[in-house]
Amino acid sequence: MKYDDLKPRQQEFIQKLYEGLLNESVELEEDFQIHDEYTRTYLRYMSSKYCDMEWAPAWIVKDKSRVPTDGTIGKYMIPELIEYSKIAFADRLVLRIEAELSV
Repeated sequence: MKYDDLKPRQQEFIQKLYEGLLNESVELEEDFQIHDEYTRTYLRYMSSKYCDMEWAPAWIVKDKSRVPTDGTIGKYMIPELIEYSKIAFADRLVLRIEAELSV
């Protein structure tokens, strides 16, 4: 599925999850990374902390097509997050260039 194909609330979840991942990398002083897959436990943690949700969204964890091809139980692929990260990175890059040009 593509980011643009998501419903507005699903897109909002992806955006909040992305921002949460950024915040976590800063808090833990780690390099920022978007992974191919996330565990249900981690998705629940991030949903609770950053997305005002008690559980990981059902549209992710109930979707059998999101299970990795190796059949790993309890992990889910979120390709829309990877796609959104590229969009967000490009947006931040444009803002940085604009800021540098205005100085």
